[in-house]
Amino acid sequence: MSLTDPNIIDMWGIPKSDSGTIILGIADHLEWGNKTLQAEHLLALQRKINGYIAFIESGEIDNKIPAALGKSLVIRVYGKYEVSEQGELFFERVAELLKKMGIGFEFVFKAD
Repeated sequence: MSLTDPNIIDMWGIPKSDSGTIILGIADHLEWGNKTLQAEHLLALQRKINGYIAFIESGEIDNKIPAALGKSLVIRVYGKYEVSEQGELFFERVAELLKKMGIGFEFVFKAD
């Protein structure tokens, strides 16, 4: 499980509070740091999210996670570090794009 491996779905689950939804989780362990690190971080996130979109659009999700069939989809990033301003702007754009595709998007800050 790593943000740096765009071809792996880090985690997935069905919330007890909403059995009609499936969460596809991304484990984001990278720091935001300076502008160079932020650019690398954003690129890694973009690649990972694109990998998740491909997983969904190709129908592979239905083969690998049969429980996802007919459920609402949410991509959730679990960040180890608070998101930077650039990261917030990126996440806003991602959420808008995914919403048009019928996919939810969330960022959750989890220090540990």
